[in-house]
Amino acid sequence: MKKVSFFLIFALALSVAIFAAGVNYGGTLNVVMPWGQLTNSVNPFLPTSQTLQMQNMIYESLFYVNSLTGQLTPMLGTSYKWSDDNLTLTVPIRNGVKWSDGTPFTANDVAFTFNLIKKYPALDLGALWAKDNYLQSVVASGDSVIFTFSKPNTPLLYALLGQLIVPEHIWSKLSDPATYPNQNPVGTGPFLLDSFNPTTNTITLVKNSNYWMTGKPYIDRIVVRSVESNTTVMLELLRGTADWSYVYIPDVQKTWVSKNPSTNKIWWPMNSTLILYLNTQKYPFNNTVFRQAISMAIDRSAAEEKAYFNAGGPSSAIGLLPAQQSEWLDPTLTALNSSLSQYDPQKAQELLASIGFKKNADGNLVGPDGKVLPTYKLPVVAGWTDYLTISQIIAQNLKEIGINAIIDQESFGSWWSTITKGMYDMAFAWATGSGPTPYFYFNQELNPSFAAPLGQTATSNWSGYTNPLVTSALNTYAQTSNLNLQKQAMYSIERIFVEEMPFIPVVYGTEFDVFSESHFVGWPSDSNPYATGAGIGSAEGEMIALNIHLK
Repeated sequence: MKKVSFFLIFALALSVAIFAAGVNYGGTLNVVMPWGQLTNSVNPFLPTSQTLQMQNMIYESLFYVNSLTGQLTPMLGTSYKWSDDNLTLTVPIRNGVKWSDGTPFTANDVAFTFNLIKKYPALDLGALWAKDNYLQSVVASGDSVIFTFSKPNTPLLYALLGQLIVPEHIWSKLSDPATYPNQNPVGTGPFLLDSFNPTTNTITLVKNSNYWMTGKPYIDRIVVRSVESNTTVMLELLRGTADWSYVYIPDVQKTWVSKNPSTNKIWWPMNSTLILYLNTQKYPFNNTVFRQAISMAIDRSAAEEKAYFNAGGPSSAIGLLPAQQSEWLDPTLTALNSSLSQYDPQKAQELLASIGFKKNADGNLVGPDGKVLPTYKLPVVAGWTDYLTISQIIAQNLKEIGINAIIDQESFGSWWSTITKGMYDMAFAWATGSGPTPYFYFNQELNPSFAAPLGQTATSNWSGYTNPLVTSALNTYAQTSNLNLQKQAMYSIERIFVEEMPFIPVVYGTEFDVFSESHFVGWPSDSNPYATGAGIGSAEGEMIALNIHLK
């Protein structure tokens, strides 16, 4: 019997059809970003670093995917349904939507967009049509769009729902959409491009008065200025000439929030995991207990405080994002997850002794074979002060248990080659996988298809760890749309993770939204995380611009 899974998105954080009571309309939002010189293009298929970066204010996707919580907000789509043993995905589209030139939006526009990026692979920035994603066809059927797969791949849902949609009546006439500057963009979004001044590097957006979401946006205009440095952004914020930016500010509580706590705010949710990779293909890092001992020897709190001034937080041993733990962390693993992430060099020493690793009179760790362990390198990119700080703390912590490590500062190219080719023993870097559920984190870090033999380049899974039980659980998740089965698959991986510690999560990375409530309120927060917070040039930017309003 064929199974059918059906999800309707109901009471979500962002209402799409109700006027907000007591909201003040109007105003100009001033944004300053450290983007440098911009080019006059709003092509949503080009890397954002080459464009005005306003695509998400003008174009929209089927849903907004909150990568922190996994919550889906209906946009041009209204619901979605898996059927035919998860080989078919059906998405009804929203009625009554018009492109900003007055042309009705239809399901044909959606199907056209997906087939456009299939025809021109350079436009497929998310690699949706990659062979191992198994997407076979996208067609319009009445008021719905039907995605067909040759093999189930339910995690691709989020990327499909997040793809920006363009109007067929314009883009079908282009001879080379990959180079089209699109200086007069026609979209369905809440704002229209009013002007771009290359002399002042300023973008002006105005409210789309015919926007489909009733009562929104609340603000009339957005003025975005791009500058060359974070320092300039900070000066603008402190002067009160900017309401919003996305910028890393060292010791942000002291240098920004404390200057005026009633108005100076930040939204820096923890959205990524930074980890200590251990080369599991080399001795002694191929020993499970040895890796567990290293986890307990690292002072995660000190690393976070010294590098990021408590802006984020020390990671748990498993590394799941805090916003996902209540939904996805196996409750039976809470105690073990906590113990393995606690700084406890004495316990780490005891674990090492249990497998024959003990300190000699000089304080150096000696293996079961009677040989002193060599001094290991910790490669770091020269100039990456946060990574350097954390690596120094890790080296100090390891010294306490008898492991000698020295910092090796390299150019980015050299460091990248060292990491991706597995030519290291230990290395601090970012987790390559993140997304709205832990699957994306585990899949990138533990899927053997991403690993490579020593000396060959690995796309991810830089630790080289493989486990058939983990691989099976990843496949189970990808082939089902049943939430309970997906959770059980993640629980299986989590248990294996804490038992084997293939790598060591250390701290959580954050987003860097900085804003003032002097003029506008309604920003995302811990109590209302309706958007991840990744700046105005992102999908999150549209959500924020739709929710903020005059004070």
